[in-house]
Amino acid sequence: MRFVRRKQEASVEPDGQVTRIAPAAAYDGDLYHLPEWARRRGEERALGRAHAEGGQIDTLTLQTGSVPRFHELEDERLEELARIDECTERETQRARAELEAQKIRLAESQRAFGEARKALDDSRQRVTELEQPSRRPGDGRPSSIALSGSHWPVVRRWLPAALLLLLLLVVEVPILYQVILSWGDSVAMTALLAAGAALIMLVAPHMYGRAFRSWQEHGSSAQGRWLLIGVALVWLGLIVAVAVLRRDALVKPLVVDGQEIGPTSEGVGQLPTMVLLLALLVATALIAADLGRRMHNPNDRRLRELRAKRDAEARAFAGAQAAYQHDAGYAESIAHYVEAVDRRRASRLRQLDSGFDSLATAYLGGVVEGLKDPEAASWAERIVLRRRTRS
Repeated sequence: MRFVRRKQEASVEPDGQVTRIAPAAAYDGDLYHLPEWARRRGEERALGRAHAEGGQIDTLTLQTGSVPRFHELEDERLEELARIDECTERETQRARAELEAQKIRLAESQRAFGEARKALDDSRQRVTELEQPSRRPGDGRPSSIALSGSHWPVVRRWLPAALLLLLLLVVEVPILYQVILSWGDSVAMTALLAAGAALIMLVAPHMYGRAFRSWQEHGSSAQGRWLLIGVALVWLGLIVAVAVLRRDALVKPLVVDGQEIGPTSEGVGQLPTMVLLLALLVATALIAADLGRRMHNPNDRRLRELRAKRDAEARAFAGAQAAYQHDAGYAESIAHYVEAVDRRRASRLRQLDSGFDSLATAYLGGVVEGLKDPEAASWAERIVLRRRTRS
């Protein structure tokens, strides 16, 4: 696997391709840490002052240029150098092992990212194909309500039918009221007539219209088509039965307070009354069925499900993308760490040399403070200059 240096920000193109990787977590496998130079310099200064005050070093020793403490510091520097080499080798081995393991994790997250992107692209394509308004029943398209969320275009389209249904109901209410008055001595019959009228005129036609639209969209077997025809015939029979009951109630004389008065349909024959009742019931039922057929497009539910599936897959895609970016950035960070082993060792050596040189200078400063001799300060300055020139 090849790793290249990329910019710090990550983005995804419209097609889902990751073009830049941001190392979310940089690999840190350092096993070696340099001494705390500030604390050590303070200790060396105090040690030099103590040696000078205790007589272990004097101005004559500084004149010879040989400072015993320098040999001890050199031995310590060589020990630190050996530790640097040992830790650098261990760091490199651990980083390479971690890189191989991270490559496996990266391959897995890349596979998951690819699958999530493929699933999301498929859902987006299916939603895009379905997001076309229906022109006719059976074209497999959802309604404009499901597409836009606005009911006004559909309301404007179906408003005439709804107003006509309302008008028929206004006409039906007085007739139904008269029928209930005629059967008022029987509570059970009154309830049966009211419930039957509601079912036959509105509820049942509405549900039949929904089933018919589902058949138009998805098709059905011969058995299903015969079932729809049978239900329509039973429905028509119930309408005729209700019409006969209403006709009998309307043509029968009414008795109010023990006094018989003429029938409601006085002056109109039974046949015209029957035709009128049948026309009202059939027209009301047909309009209710047609409204149910238009308002309940099964493709609307399919569109909602596909949109929900697309949104869920978009969230899964975002999670897979983040995991892939994290793993890719981490693997890139490990690769850079392995590649920088020589630079890291050279930097440590420079810091080590500079640090021990500062310790020697601090020690000489403490010696000068302890001796309180201007000549000692002069010789100490020469020693520092000679060490810097040699290094």
